[in-house]
Amino acid sequence: MKYYSVVIEPEAGSDLGNIYDFITKNDTPVKAQRFLRKLQEAIGSLNYMPERCRKSIYIKDEKTHDMIVHGYTICYHILEKTVHIVAVFRQRKL
Repeated sequence: MKYYSVVIEPEAGSDLGNIYDFITKNDTPVKAQRFLRKLQEAIGSLNYMPERCRKSIYIKDEKTHDMIVHGYTICYHILEKTVHIVAVFRQRKL
């Protein structure tokens, strides 16, 4: 089996912080923590078979994919044996 390292780039880390802040302001810190944990679990799952998710419709690059989790998109690049999380945002309608 081929496993990958998963790296959250600074911009994506900032996105996660903003999502947490938004949910905390509009709901409760407990719900924000639960939701952030779900996103982090999904990100962590990319260490195995990251190609399983669709090619990105937001970033036109063959090595960029989108994972959808509860209405949020996790954009990531696959480079050699590393998955780079580059953005996390609310899913956009095209």
